Amino acid sequence: MAVSSRQGATRKGLSCGSLYLRQHMADDIRIALIDDDDAVLDSLRLYLERNGIRVSCFSAAEDFLATKDLERSLDCVVADVRMPRLSGVDLVRQMVGRGSSIPIILITAHGDVDMAVASIKLGAFDFIEKPFDEKRLLESIRAAVSRTRQARDDAADLRELRTRVDTLTDRQREVMQLAGAGLSNKEIALRLRISPRTVEIHRAWMMERMQARNLAELVRMVTRLNESS
Repeated sequence: MAVSSRQGATRKGLSCGSLYLRQHMADDIRIALIDDDDAVLDSLRLYLERNGIRVSCFSAAEDFLATKDLERSLDCVVADVRMPRLSGVDLVRQMVGRGSSIPIILITAHGDVDMAVASIKLGAFDFIEKPFDEKRLLESIRAAVSRTRQARDDAADLRELRTRVDTLTDRQREVMQLAGAGLSNKEIALRLRISPRTVEIHRAWMMERMQARNLAELVRMVTRLNESS
């Protein structure tokens, strides 16, 4: 059963977002806050909500991990390092094992720094020592979400580029690579042992299918594709 904010943070991952939050914020961020201390949950929830962060609260890592569609419903996880049963480090290990891309920020007491450092090596985004400035936590959350969203956008862009490459013929791919390396049509013709006119035709089709508006844009595309291969 959910507990009111006066009695403590809600349990079992029930949403504890405020009614006044706008539903379509430009930087709409949704996080999970995990701590076995209700007072900490309530305090951080109120602060983060005042700053436009939508918060779902959990009193145990196990409850959080049982949540369905984590990747779709959350942008970041903030968890205490020391909790009964599963610790914050255990949480990082399990989420990384699942292949999750959700960034994790750990809150740690001074004596738990070694555990926090271990979690960074496992894949956590950041750790913040107690007592901490709430503004520092807010900045870390925004940085983590920004980096993850950018990585997702970059991955989507790369998939789109590869889809375009799949529409090219083998010869058009050769022309693309050589043009992207800075060779002129005449140089490409010599390299491929075809006529400059044939190169022009392949290049025109390639530029259209790659949706490259100019050579500079093509160079960026080819560089991106080569770096990812």
